[in-house]
Amino acid sequence: MKRHAWLLSLILVLALAGCAKPPKAEMDSAESAVASAAKSPDVAAYAPDNLQRAKSALEQMRSEATARRYDKAKAFAVEATDSANAAVAAAGTNKERAKAKAGELIDAVKLALPKTEKLLASAAKIKKANIDLTARKAEIAGAKLGLADAEAAMAKADYLKAVEKAGAAQKSLADIDNAISAAVQAATRKK
Repeated sequence: MKRHAWLLSLILVLALAGCAKPPKAEMDSAESAVASAAKSPDVAAYAPDNLQRAKSALEQMRSEATARRYDKAKAFAVEATDSANAAVAAAGTNKERAKAKAGELIDAVKLALPKTEKLLASAAKIKKANIDLTARKAEIAGAKLGLADAEAAMAKADYLKAVEKAGAAQKSLADIDNAISAAVQAATRKK
């Protein structure tokens, strides 16, 4: 009798599982949310990790649905939708942060350029400093070009490129300043 009850329970569970339906609304919502997020260039540029999480959850949802584990598929559908929505929100926030950072770096480079040029002009007067003026002037010209590229990227709302170009120009100017200062210190110590 116990054996028949166990077998009857198993048949009932299998029958109910066979009748379960995929969570179509949640799955469709997840597909739509992830597709929409993936089409956004801002999401791809400013929130790629969030987008990857959404895509991963979507793949897991599909896998669970194929295996007819609909409870898990529903959970992954909700996760994919939430991750896609979070990616869109994060992209907006991260884009604004990049814009602010680019602006700060561009302003810093604009302040540093005349200081570096003045430092080079002063160092050129020290004969023992042994500074390659032509090379240093070319490096400063490169930093100016980097600044122009950063400003152009900023105007096109390509804030990541603006951060990259302005950051490189800032580093270049700092390296030039350090090299000039080291040469001047070495020259003044040789007395």
